[in-house]
Amino acid sequence: MSGIVSTVDGRVTTTSIIIAEKFGKPHKTILEKIDATLLDLPADFSRQNFYLSEFTNSRGRSYRQYEMTRDAYSLIAMSLTGPKVMRWKIKFIQAFNAMERELLKKQDALEWKQARLQSKEVRKSVTDSIAAFVEYAKAQGSTNAEKYYPNITKMEYKALELIAKNEKVSENFRDSLDQMQLCFLSGAEQVAKAAMEQGMQNELHYKDIYQDAKAKVLAYADSVSFARVGNCAG
Repeated sequence: MSGIVSTVDGRVTTTSIIIAEKFGKPHKTILEKIDATLLDLPADFSRQNFYLSEFTNSRGRSYRQYEMTRDAYSLIAMSLTGPKVMRWKIKFIQAFNAMERELLKKQDALEWKQARLQSKEVRKSVTDSIAAFVEYAKAQGSTNAEKYYPNITKMEYKALELIAKNEKVSENFRDSLDQMQLCFLSGAEQVAKAAMEQGMQNELHYKDIYQDAKAKVLAYADSVSFARVGNCAG
């Protein structure tokens, strides 16, 4: 199946030349079918699925051809008959499916990397706020203020149900989260950050600030509980 479909600007396509070759038809016949089909199609559909281009043969002569999406291919393949047709119809469908799955995997991987990068930027900002909060707590007499680093983090994880109550967190835990989980975690961290900064600005007791941050993170987690089974935009 390799070579019968390819990607062009993020689209999976085949060409009229390849269809003619694999289905055992003269290229002229395929072009005539495409030209006739285009007469009956809406202009928007034609522009989005059929792309007129040129190819050069072994003698250096240029001819027109069409690059086609899966939808365009399907329209043309429906009208083709002959001993090779059914076998190649199936092979083309399998090739389109395989290439589209590969593109989807690559897109998912890229989106995850972007989400992870954004989460690292948010985490750095939140860590700076926690550091300020730790010093604030020490100034008020806390002898265990350093524990707020892991405690606040685990509080956010638990609120979003990323970990169980007594579950240990691995060093690369965040790398195991999917794009949606990273998105909601960044949201929870920003809620906690805002609560800590506001509490310190209002000169509240550090224990009250922590409890307020926890309550607001839990409220945030509850507000997005339905969206977490769908997507971050929800």
